[in-house]
Amino acid sequence: MGTIKQVDVNSRAIVMALTLLATIAPAAAVLSPVLVGAYVTDMGFTPQQGGNIIAAELIGAALSSISTFFLISRVNWHKILYGAIAIMFIGYVVSCLVSTFDIFLIVRFVSGLALGTLMTMTIVVAGMMKDPERAFGFWSLGQIVFAVIGFALLPKLLPSIGLDGFYIFMAAAMALLILPARFMPKKGVATSKKTGAMTASKRMIAIGALAVFLFYTAIGSVWAYVERIADQAGLEADAIGYVLSISSLLGVVGAGAATWISTKYGRLLPSAAGYILVGLGILLLFDLETIMFYTLASLVFKFAWWFAAPYLLASVTSLDASGRVAILVNFVIACGLGLGHAIGAKVLTVAQKISGGPLDYNAVLIFGVICLSISFPLLLMVFRAHRNRVQSSVKT
Repeated sequence: MGTIKQVDVNSRAIVMALTLLATIAPAAAVLSPVLVGAYVTDMGFTPQQGGNIIAAELIGAALSSISTFFLISRVNWHKILYGAIAIMFIGYVVSCLVSTFDIFLIVRFVSGLALGTLMTMTIVVAGMMKDPERAFGFWSLGQIVFAVIGFALLPKLLPSIGLDGFYIFMAAAMALLILPARFMPKKGVATSKKTGAMTASKRMIAIGALAVFLFYTAIGSVWAYVERIADQAGLEADAIGYVLSISSLLGVVGAGAATWISTKYGRLLPSAAGYILVGLGILLLFDLETIMFYTLASLVFKFAWWFAAPYLLASVTSLDASGRVAILVNFVIACGLGLGHAIGAKVLTVAQKISGGPLDYNAVLIFGVICLSISFPLLLMVFRAHRNRVQSSVKT
């Protein structure tokens, strides 16, 4: 009795709530390239220290998946969300008061733990929905729209409001997130009553997680160097910045398209189109020489990245209706993006040693294509598992 007196998890209120939470909470991580500069100019940190602050926040976000894994089946989800929001609020306030690097690093790491917990809960809820592709489309759309607006406005505002002004704004925004958090479910759905929602085998869950990891490793390794690739090709800095700004708008279009299309054409066709376009965007960067190819590559890559991601995340998180796979997915995304940067740097170093010449960014591009080429067949196995589970549930 009282176990799951549930709100409708597919209601507009919950879709809007998870979109707001997933949009506002990761602001500091999404806008990290701008904030690194502010750490240097406002706080007197070195660029390396600025980078370490961002890394600490992201590492905290990844590690939080471990604690959330145990909390999700034991604690009221509202308490988890309120606790995460409160910690992030306190983190932003304390960040305004701290000036030493070591303490600031710890504060941002703890804030990252709360961020990861909050983002994991949004992924769990999106994966529970009847139309997870559409839910993850909104989840992605909010973040990319915020990024476009943030990158346009924050560099102009920071000289006036400073880093403290940004943190005060974010503290106020976090306090307001208590309101949408109230609309989120208090616990998960009853898996036994959800059609076709039996938990997949551990082997299939591992395959799905690997597909996500390889996809985001490809994204992380290539996107980290798109500016350097253009610079090596002799393109002007202003032109590079303009192209990257416009490409963010295509990310909005990609996430919006996934939200609109959802499963009208199934999962296979949109996923295949997304993967192929990501690969095409990477291949267009090979031996780059002209601004035309750079523009085309950036636009195609960013559109396809945000178009394919909702289908990938929805397919893998729905392998298990309890939400635990969604927690694993959050961890894997963070690891894929983070290790993508690191592996890309290692690939560059090895390629340079072999060639004995300048950095060969083609090596990173090849690595990205290889990751995608392995990821997609694994995703096809996940699709097959979904089909088999639905067929078996219909028979029973």
